[in-house]
Amino acid sequence: MNTEIPTSNPPPQQPPQCTGAAGPHISVIEGSIGYQRLLTSLIRAALPSAEIEGIDPFSQTMRGSGIAFGINSDVIVLGGIGTEAEAMSALQRLRTRESCPPIILLTSHELEPLSSRLCAAGAAAVLQKDALSQNVLADTISRLTGRSRDKESTAKACATHEPREFGHFVFSVASERVVLAVDGYQSVTTLSANPMAQVMLAEAIEDGTRVVVKFGLSTPVHDAAAVRQFCDRYMYFSSLKGRSAVHHLDAGIAGTWPYVVLEYLAAGDLRRRMLGRLSSNAAARILHQLAAALIDVHAGGFAHMDLKPENIFFRDDESLVLIDFNISTRMRDVTRIRTSDDVVGSPSYMSPEQGRGLPVDGRSDLYSAGVIFYEMLTGQMPFSGENSAQVIFKHLHEEVPLLPRQIRHLQPIVDRLLAKNPDERFANAFELLTALQPLLDQLPDPRGDAGDALVPSPH
Repeated sequence: MNTEIPTSNPPPQQPPQCTGAAGPHISVIEGSIGYQRLLTSLIRAALPSAEIEGIDPFSQTMRGSGIAFGINSDVIVLGGIGTEAEAMSALQRLRTRESCPPIILLTSHELEPLSSRLCAAGAAAVLQKDALSQNVLADTISRLTGRSRDKESTAKACATHEPREFGHFVFSVASERVVLAVDGYQSVTTLSANPMAQVMLAEAIEDGTRVVVKFGLSTPVHDAAAVRQFCDRYMYFSSLKGRSAVHHLDAGIAGTWPYVVLEYLAAGDLRRRMLGRLSSNAAARILHQLAAALIDVHAGGFAHMDLKPENIFFRDDESLVLIDFNISTRMRDVTRIRTSDDVVGSPSYMSPEQGRGLPVDGRSDLYSAGVIFYEMLTGQMPFSGENSAQVIFKHLHEEVPLLPRQIRHLQPIVDRLLAKNPDERFANAFELLTALQPLLDQLPDPRGDAGDALVPSPH
């Protein structure tokens, strides 16, 4: 049995709260299970101390005794509003009681011009449900839970709420043109596009800061199962606060898909560095950093499952950052590698157990790290073929190739990482880190590391 060694994560940063250490009690009223789950996760990620109750309005009546739900909350987030009549009716029923908490109304963008009228009818704030920012929602909750619950103060809060600036992102999905509004960011250009995600370079409207906006096209809000997996990954990787995973700056819902706003890593990815010659010293240091990053990933019970040079970036301070957790998988679960005839993942870096569709754990990522290490050392892939099936077959059956003679002393590390049987690999990323440390202790200062320098042999 593989035992992943956890590390202690820094406590999530929490916005200031005015409702005590326990945090606010929030009722999320939304009929779509997927959308309700997204809302709950976005709030919980931004306000970790909040107590959140999800309510399906279609499971009970909004009339009579049913109006009591949510009344004991500090704030109600009311979704599922598509028309002015629906909004007015819901507000009237909820505001019947004097003790009704502030209501954040989530409406379609068509109702945005009616915000003042909806505020006058009792909404404390009006936000767009199809252009919703986690940061704006969390800030609105924090502001409202620090105010009196009387109607005068909530009406004033709504009336003085500053209008938001939305940028527009245009791309194609299944040959259809899509235009999405994102709160606070404007599109610059497309970075990548595939059936799972659209990734765009963007700028903050307020100050021009460059960011990356990623739309989860494989996670429509009506798909409750896909949303559950997205939220599970998002809650953990956003909690790392950019330590070894890309920093999540914001998130939200655009149209029918979730999106995340990520830091822009201008220093580039490992593939860019591999276009030039990497010394074996540099390759060893990068593998060491990668092992440290994988400790954080695996501590949350996840395997990355798509490690490759394009998903390994660097910050300006040379620290290594992992990106793209689209297919990250819970330990012992099975990564679905095929959708129709397409392979999900990267066959050139795929472990034998992932290629077989077997349950995975952190040792699958260590195999991928071994492929990357071999490629950094030699400039070639250990296994290649004319198509994905051939590459996967070689991962399953061919022997690990030998390194060039001058760096052959690194062969034991490569062999353990690329072992066909997971039990013959390093048990976890911490064990790899420990095995690399004596080697790194011998290396010269990286600032004086020549481009063609080799890791000195211990013999």
